[in-house]
Amino acid sequence: MPKYSYLAKTKEAKTVKDIEEAASREELIAKLKTRGLFIVSVNETADKSEKPFLSFFVKQKGRRSSIKLYDLCFLARNLATTLSSGVTLLRSLEIISSQTESAKLGKILKECSQYIKEGLSFKEAISKYPGAFSPLWRAIVEVGEASGNLPTVLDKLADYLEIRMEFERKIISALIYPLILLGAMTVAVFVFFKFILPKFIMIFKDFGITLPLPTQIIFNIADFIDKNFIMVILGVIALIVGAIVFMRRPETKEFRDRVSLKLPIAGEIFFLFALDRFTSTLYILLDSGLPLVYALEISARGIGNSVLEKNIMFVKNRVKDGASLSREFSKLNIFPALISEMAKIGEETGSMPEIFKKISIHYSKELSTRVERMIVAFEPIMILVLGVLIGAIVISLFLPLFKIATGGGM
Repeated sequence: MPKYSYLAKTKEAKTVKDIEEAASREELIAKLKTRGLFIVSVNETADKSEKPFLSFFVKQKGRRSSIKLYDLCFLARNLATTLSSGVTLLRSLEIISSQTESAKLGKILKECSQYIKEGLSFKEAISKYPGAFSPLWRAIVEVGEASGNLPTVLDKLADYLEIRMEFERKIISALIYPLILLGAMTVAVFVFFKFILPKFIMIFKDFGITLPLPTQIIFNIADFIDKNFIMVILGVIALIVGAIVFMRRPETKEFRDRVSLKLPIAGEIFFLFALDRFTSTLYILLDSGLPLVYALEISARGIGNSVLEKNIMFVKNRVKDGASLSREFSKLNIFPALISEMAKIGEETGSMPEIFKKISIHYSKELSTRVERMIVAFEPIMILVLGVLIGAIVISLFLPLFKIATGGGM
């Protein structure tokens, strides 16, 4: 009878390593599960190599160096599927690392497998890569390992990530046409000022007429761009790079987060996006069995706005001291009354996860509606701006032509 070395976790998250005889790997896994153990890995001691099996799953072509939301969604869904099918955690990670389109994520998963072999838990392994796995990921995995229900919580995480991915895909698709229109307008205006207007300047100079003020302003801009073409291009690039650097500096984070919430129209979108992320994250954490205080802390970190994060952390500390969640939210004017009122119902009925699920669905729908309306309104606004700009240029060119035709200004 073959011998198998196994690595498992108890419900208290303690590591158990041993070697046992069994007729097959499946028989040993079933035996360990009856003892209440969470299986991490099971390997036959006489055969350590699994490369022939894994080579079937290897996907060499088209692998990316970055990690996208799709890759994390793929990981959560496939890891939940393999674990629920009885495949061990180590074997699941090795298979998925070969299948994923992200070379970086594949490398991380292989390194996580090695850490797990050395005795670390899955949560401890992914915690070494905070850039790839968010606090939400780490909390979900921790709850799953502690409860022995990792496949179920990973399924919920995959559902959440798929909703986020679908929303982002919808926004990107809706923005394609307006962005193309904006780019075309910018190029058209630039070409007009750089190549067409200078020719008109020479024509009007030959006639020696006094140019009207609108025409003079347009010609001065065209003349400046023509004479300082390289400097204008470098200036635009420097402005864009400077803005990006400014936006990424930690010192300016609170300032830009505060300003972003006060912007007309866009401020409401940013606020709704933050509320949607907060409520949906809080729902999935509470539904996975995480305590309210810990769930509030993780949700605050993932909200994406330091101003709102500080307010939620304040609520978290008050709840930790025994205060009511609904009462503390009602004291903060920055959050809508819907959150405090619904949280009060959740406290009274003991159904907090379901309540925050309904809140997250509400804000998700409202955010989607607002974004779609903004994009729909953006297209005619861009066309109107382009029409006004071109009209102003055409009129400024026709004014001196009228003077020439009537013999004035000579």
